[in-house]
Amino acid sequence: MSEQGKSARPGYLVVQGVVTDRDGFKAYSAALPPIYAKYGGRYLAMVPAPLVEVAEGDAEQRSVVIARFASTEAAWKFWNSPEYAEAKKLREGKGSFYVMVLEGMPDS
Repeated sequence: MSEQGKSARPGYLVVQGVVTDRDGFKAYSAALPPIYAKYGGRYLAMVPAPLVEVAEGDAEQRSVVIARFASTEAAWKFWNSPEYAEAKKLREGKGSFYVMVLEGMPDS
């Protein structure tokens, strides 16, 4: 199949986090939706730690956010954008976070 005939692979931004200052974190959360929209991202899941259902392994008490972008390149453009750099300052000292960018399967 030619490169043109292939389906584009989406990019996923996956965040696991522990928020230690919920009130302080609200400004960060409020700043994100327009930045996601600008870079073509959309939330697929936002699950607070107490609602994460663990199928196997030890529960780490982390909230989980999954966002979909058109590609990993688009996810990285969001992550490295000046808008996100400013928003990210709002979460400093509000918790600890583990962030991944993953390439999805075609047509996912």
